Formats: sequence, C-alpha cells, structure tokens
Amino acid sequence: MSTLGVYFGPQVISLVESAGKRPLKNIQISQSLVSVAKGLEEKVPEEVKLVALLKEGLVKNAFDSREAAVSLSGKDLIVRTFEMPILPAHELNSAILFEVKKYIPFKTEDLISDFQWQLDKTIQRTRVLYVGIKKEALDKYIYILKQAGLKISSIDYSAFSILRLFNLANIREKGIISLIAVDVAKDDEANFIVMEKGFPLFSRDITFAAGYKEAAKEEKEEPGIILGRLKREIQISLDYYERKFPGKNISKIFFVTSPDYKNDLEAFMKEAGFGIQFIDINKITASPDHFSLAFVKAYSASLSKVATGVKINLLSAKEKTEQKAIPEQFTFAYLEHLFRINTRLIMASIFVCAAVFLFSVSRRIPLQKELKNIINTRPPVSTVSPDLGYEELAAVDFDYKQRITNMDNFLKQRPYLTPLLDVIPSLVPDGIWLVNLSSKEGTEGIELTLEGMAYLGDSKKERELVNAFVSALKKDPTFAQYFKEVSLVSAVSMQSGKANVTNFTISCQYIKKAG
Repeated sequence: MSTLGVYFGPQVISLVESAGKRPLKNIQISQSLVSVAKGLEEKVPEEVKLVALLKEGLVKNAFDSREAAVSLSGKDLIVRTFEMPILPAHELNSAILFEVKKYIPFKTEDLISDFQWQLDKTIQRTRVLYVGIKKEALDKYIYILKQAGLKISSIDYSAFSILRLFNLANIREKGIISLIAVDVAKDDEANFIVMEKGFPLFSRDITFAAGYKEAAKEEKEEPGIILGRLKREIQISLDYYERKFPGKNISKIFFVTSPDYKNDLEAFMKEAGFGIQFIDINKITASPDHFSLAFVKAYSASLSKVATGVKINLLSAKEKTEQKAIPEQFTFAYLEHLFRINTRLIMASIFVCAAVFLFSVSRRIPLQKELKNIINTRPPVSTVSPDLGYEELAAVDFDYKQRITNMDNFLKQRPYLTPLLDVIPSLVPDGIWLVNLSSKEGTEGIELTLEGMAYLGDSKKERELVNAFVSALKKDPTFAQYFKEVSLVSAVSMQSGKANVTNFTISCQYIKKAG
C-alpha cells in the first residue's frame, strides 16, 4: 500500500508517493504558479488556486494514494525547547502549557500545539519540545488537502520528518549529534538540528536570500562565494547552539545536501574539529536524480510510519483540542440538585449584600468631596488634563519614567566606534588590506564585520597572518572593551589578477547588556 507525502515549502509544494521505502512518483509545484494559475481570475483566493493545481498534478501524474502525510516548513511553525523542574505526571501537561507562554509571541489560545517531554537525570530537569501553529494557518492547509480529495493522516515539522533518514541509512549514533539539511541551489528552507539520544535540543531554520540563489547560478565561475556564505550560516548556527547549551558538545554532524558541496564541507567541518558523515539520498531511494531538499522532505513525510524519537502530530493535537471544546453533558438530576432553592439562604445573602453596599456608600461620600476639593486646588499643567484620576496620573508618571530609563539604557549601551576605528588601522599587519567594514545592529547586540585580503605568496603564511590579526584584535584593550567575541568566519584562497590571495571575513560581536 502506497502513501503520499506532501511538503509545503517556501518555494515549492513537493509530492512524493512511496511504497515501503521506495519512491514511486514525485512532482513539484512552484508556489509562483499560484499567481498565474490558468483559467482562474485574480480575485480567486489563493487556497482555491492551490486546490486546482494540486488536483491537476494528482490526475496528470496518476497518483494512486489518497492518504497524505504532511510536512510544513518552519515559517509556519513555532518550535521551542525549554527546561522545567521535575513534576508529577498528572501536573506536567498543564504546567507545560503555562510555562510555554514565556517563550512564544502569541496567545496559546490562538495556536494548535503539540509537545513531548524527556527527563534529564543528569541535571534533574524536564526537557520539553513544543511545536505550535496558528489555527487559521493549519485550517488553510487542511482545507486545501481535503478539497483536493486527500485524507490527512499526520501533520508534522519538515525538519523532524527528515530524521527518518537515520533509520533508513541504518545510523545508530549515540550521544549528541547534529543534522544539517541544505539545498542552496533550489533556495529551499535549510534546517539545523541538534539531538541528544534522539530528542531535539535545538533547531534553527535558515532561509537563503535572493543573493544566495544568484550566487548559486554562478557557482562554476566563483565557487568561493556560495560556499563561503553557506559555511557562515553553519558557523552562526553552531555558535548560537554552543552559547545556549554550554558543555553539550556535538560529537558528529550529519549532512543531507548536494554531493557538489561534499569535499568543501568535509574539509571545513574537520578544520572546525567536528566528525562528519554525509547521508546518501540516492543510495536510500535507489534514484540517481539531482539532489532536491524539497523532494527529501516530501519523501520523508511519506514514510510517516517509520519511527523516530520525535512524536509530534499537529493533526492529532487539533482533534484533541476540538474534543475538549465540546461542553460537558449534565444530567437533569444534577441540574435540579445544583439549582435547588433555599429561601432562608437567599434572604440572608440579600441582607448581607445590602449592608455591604450601604456601608461602602457611607464611606465613599466624604472621600469623594475631599477628592473634588483637591482637584480644584491643583495647579493647571498644559500637558496633563485636570480631570485625570490618581491611576491615570500614575500611568502618565510611569510612562515618562520608563522613557527616561530607556533613553539612559540606550545611551549607556551604545558603543562609540570612533576609538575603535582609530585602533583597527594600527593593528593591521603588513601583508593585509581591509576592503570592507560594516556593522549590523540586532536585538541582541551589534555585529562588526571586517573583510579583507592577505598576500604573502604562501597561502599557509597568509592564514597565519590573518589569525595573528584576529589575536591582536582580541588582545587590544580598547577593542576588547566592546567586542567580547572576535572570530574568523572564513578564509578562502582565490585568484586575484595574476596572484593568489586569501580573502577573509572576521566577525566581532558586541552583546547588549540585559535591562
């Protein structure tokens, strides 16, 4: 019996029908076709156009299966991992739903979510994996697939569905490992996952910009550009993971990517001190087709019955939520018991309420007179209405104090680049030229990027010279006062004119202080 895997990616919708572990048929529908769907007016909703395209693809390619396992890209999902104290099993579910509010930017009532947890005995904490999606987004995908004549069996996160490849490739690696799935040439969403004993510790989605795609087309002419950017994204992911999970070192990294990048990535990861292994998709599927990550994700979705350490199913979570929303059915006898009238109790309650009301009125009248006199004697202020009450005035006062605090914090945390720009030229050794200096400010801090080239006639000496320059930046007291993290992002040898030079990129991180 065959199963259909459907992957909704940022660029394409990929469908793969599999029997057992062997893919039978596959198609990819470009998302750009939605805007130019033949025979459909511009005012027709996007969902209706997608239904028409899916129906056409299913019929034209003679797909047999009508049972679909769905994988969604990270752009539609909220994926979080966090830790909690150890609690009894009957309290854990409600505690997770309360705790997750700290880590998501939406109301939990607006989401359909699923989660699983794992006890970490080494730190005596409960580790939680949470996946959520907005209700309207999930309803849209369910509507599209049902209207296309498909029965949905499961809905999960595409990065987690790829984990089934470990089972197919007979990989039984222990400890902390990472999976990197990337397809720069097709501009699909790349995924970086770190797992401990099969349970995800960390995940990051990487969407390459248009510039990456253009560079991929020119790869034959300038291979260093696309690989340099790819390596940079991998290094950023590794650095972010190490900051979030200090001490949990990755023992091995598995790649799902095009064989075109194998040699360069292998050299890059070994230089960084990581063990590396490539998962051969062609060997698993027995298909020599050109690599496509969208195909891999749809194919992995079609193998939904292959077990992994992740058991997230948003479809099941939606069904459970709908069942909980059904009101409880009360029996007539229970209602009669609940609303049984006791005359004496009602009279006593009315007397108590009346007494409390009259007492509050007697206390409130003199206070209102005194407050009115205070308001009349208050000096006029042009920016504040004299009719404002205490709570409103307190809110205005708090707002102004907050603004002052924010401005003070901003000025205190703002780095002054003038002394830094004066220091950098004095640290540049002979044989190195800086060609570009740029800075980018984000929510966590400021990143200063130095780009340049080194020339000594020997690539090894040029790399040593670049490393010496990085060390000099780290040791300089003025520079280190602001930039606590200085790292060499890339150093690539390439032809410039008639000479070979080493192009390098250095990243300097300035982390804002909390508060």
